[in-house]
This record gives sequence, structure tokens and C-alpha cells, in this order.
Amino acid sequence: MEYWAFVGQIVSALAVVLSLVFVGIQLYESNRVAARSEANDTQAQWASFRASIYGSRDIAEMFRAGMDGSRPLDPADKLRFDYLMREHGWATYQVWQRVQEGLMPRAHYEQGQGLDFVRVICTPGGAAVWARIKAELPRPYAADTDRLAADYARAGKLRCGS
Repeated sequence: MEYWAFVGQIVSALAVVLSLVFVGIQLYESNRVAARSEANDTQAQWASFRASIYGSRDIAEMFRAGMDGSRPLDPADKLRFDYLMREHGWATYQVWQRVQEGLMPRAHYEQGQGLDFVRVICTPGGAAVWARIKAELPRPYAADTDRLAADYARAGKLRCGS
């Protein structure tokens, strides 16, 4: 009788272990789905931002002129450029934050949206606006963006005053 009780305990222990393995697999799959959902949400946010620029030649030309100073911007265009830069900064922050929370790989920020934003803030007009707006953004993000700009400038990939 004692033998069968011992066998029962072993079978019960194996059942518990198997159920924990099953729960672990389910959690892993659930986390993968959540990460994919975060990536999809980020892509949707960026699609909206990009469409605002490539959907209008006027906006694209204003944005380019704001970055490179090829023509002076009137007060309305300066306001539009500043707001586009803020929007770009906040959209990039969303990627940075998801990276910090482990929901996206670091490369999405450092070789993707973060680098794209650095290329903008390293233009004459972009640098001027970045100097004004970075205080409105979370400090760790602004510091990481400045670090990314400095890293790429040091590597000779672009010239940037930050």
C-alpha cells in the first residue's frame, strides 16, 4: 500500500511539473503576441506621421526647408515645422519607451526610428528646434537621443552639433 502511495506522489509531482511547463509555454507565446502587437501599433503611429509628410508636397517642402534652411520659413511654416519636429520627437519616444520596456529590440531605436530622428536633428534647422523642444521630452530619452547623435557623429556617419 505504501508503494502505491509513493507512486501516486510521483505521478502527481510529474503532473504538476508538466502543467507548469505548459503554463510557461503559454506565457512565452502570449508575450510574443503582445510584442508583435506593440510593433504593429508603433508601425501604425509611424505610418500616420510619414503620411503627413509624403502625402503633401507642400508639407514635404516646408519640412525640408525647415531642416536645411534652403528658404526662410514664414511664421506659419515655422510653427508647422516646430510641431512636426515635436511630433517626430514624440513618435520616436514611443519606440524608445517600448525598447526600454523590453517590448521591442534596441535596434528598432538605434538603427531605425532613433537614427532617422538623429538625421533630422543634425540638420541646421533640426538642431535649432531640438535645442528648444528636448526639454519638453522625458530627460532619459533626450539624453539617449543626444548620445545616439554623438555616437553617429563620432563614427563619421553624419555631422551633428549635439
